[in-house]
Amino acid sequence: DGQGLEALGVYLVQGKTAAFLGSSGVGKSSIINRLLGEDRLATNTVSDAESRGRHTTTHRELLLLPEGGIVIDTPGMRELQVWGDDQGLRQVFDDIEELAIGCRFRDCGHQSEPGCAVRVAIENGTLDTGRFQSYLKLKKELVYLAAKQAMKASAVEKLRWKQISIYQKSVKNRRG
Repeated sequence: DGQGLEALGVYLVQGKTAAFLGSSGVGKSSIINRLLGEDRLATNTVSDAESRGRHTTTHRELLLLPEGGIVIDTPGMRELQVWGDDQGLRQVFDDIEELAIGCRFRDCGHQSEPGCAVRVAIENGTLDTGRFQSYLKLKKELVYLAAKQAMKASAVEKLRWKQISIYQKSVKNRRG
């Protein structure tokens, strides 16, 4: 019915590019068709048995909107993973980072530490609990990602040294 489309307008202006991400069959292409003002992208009907949409998009497509913005239609995705660093997190949650400066301990985890300025802000209502939970979730994902990258780098380095060792043994065996 088009409800909520006007809220997207601020993001889809000339010079900006946006991508619609979500599970298969949730209506990404249908929303883009509404924004385009025409049925340019293929869509499917909702399944009567499951009351769910059906997977239709099979490739990514870049589309120019009438207002000059660009939107990317994507096939459904099972998950979207954070890929970045602490600097990006600090920029997005600069309000929480600013509050954290007031914590008694520099390594405050903002959980149950005494003198936590972030906890005080949550308790007095100046920091939204949902926003703080999002911050913690993203921070946890970044820690996990960094550990995963370190493990992969270690495995690559181990394999490299194993190959060097095998090569050295083969050279030694050839020389007799």
